[in-house]
Amino acid sequence: MNRVLHISANTYPKLNEKEHHTKKIWKELAKGFDEYHIYARSQNNKYSYTIESNIHLHLIPKIHSKSRVFVITSIGLLFIIRRHKITHLTAQSSLLGGISGVLASKIFKLPILVEIHGEQYFRYLEKNSLISKLVKFAFKNSTKIRSLSESMTKKLGKSGFHENIILIPNRVNLKLFSNVKNSYNIEDEIKLVSVGRFVWEKNYLNLIKTLANTSIKFHLTLIGGGSEKKKYEDFITKEAVSNNFTLIDWIKQENMVNLINQSDIYIQSSVSEGMPRTILEAMALKLPIISTDVGSIEGILINDYNSILIEPNLNKLENAIHKISNNKEFRFRIANQAHKDVSEKYEWVTVFDKYRNEIKNMKYGS
Repeated sequence: MNRVLHISANTYPKLNEKEHHTKKIWKELAKGFDEYHIYARSQNNKYSYTIESNIHLHLIPKIHSKSRVFVITSIGLLFIIRRHKITHLTAQSSLLGGISGVLASKIFKLPILVEIHGEQYFRYLEKNSLISKLVKFAFKNSTKIRSLSESMTKKLGKSGFHENIILIPNRVNLKLFSNVKNSYNIEDEIKLVSVGRFVWEKNYLNLIKTLANTSIKFHLTLIGGGSEKKKYEDFITKEAVSNNFTLIDWIKQENMVNLINQSDIYIQSSVSEGMPRTILEAMALKLPIISTDVGSIEGILINDYNSILIEPNLNKLENAIHKISNNKEFRFRIANQAHKDVSEKYEWVTVFDKYRNEIKNMKYGS
């Protein structure tokens, strides 16, 4: 029997409490397995174990809002492995749960796939610190390391990891993002949009300041919410530019699709990034994209081919907006090429098939 244990430091409700996007992902991943177990943190300080079909969700007390506590509390997965006779392991983070997962792999002689979802792991690898040593230990002793892009694979190679890397990109559900943009006319005011948490990595405060100091007639909608929202609001109020900006906390996916479709250009302004799924979703909706060339975005986005790539300091943003907004044929071409790329390489079913097969085909010690 194939019994997978998926290790995650995130917090979730019980299976019978609430529907959420990650649960849809679990349902896809669980196809073809006898049992798909998830070991994660609860949204309170209680243990719970719920089952739905072949999905088994084991939640341990959250203890602290910071996920780093999971480095220690994840050790409880040893009991889950023994009790449920787990055969395969996957860890969303090489550090948060990945260390416990790799130790469990050695103890029980089980194969493990370790994932990378952010650029912070490459920053860790560059340092001579305890965290760096732990991340290297996890990568070195994993059966497979999941890379999200060719750019990420190259960076792993430069850090000394070559043989156990597999490329499984992020994916997008084209059925959910089927209402593609069909008009590329731009009115006097250019409508810009970006989706992502309001955190420093997204560089939204500098995006707001840059746009506020341009001569462009624009309106920017930011969707995501987060810890830096008040900073954005304070600047917008101080500069009296509230008519140019709309800040929205996280909303339902169908509402988000409508907002994106009503926009002219998608902006990704990050200074640190892995491979955000929001980029793939904008590609799926045939929206012209301007993005900073950070993290593992380059290669998925190609300058003047399916997007415009700029430096992360945003000093070329105004020129990029003019280039797209002044040339209808250009914005139509890059948007359609982006849609073609996402359909061929990042489609939901295709990527999940590869993901499941990579897990099933893992062998301990290979």
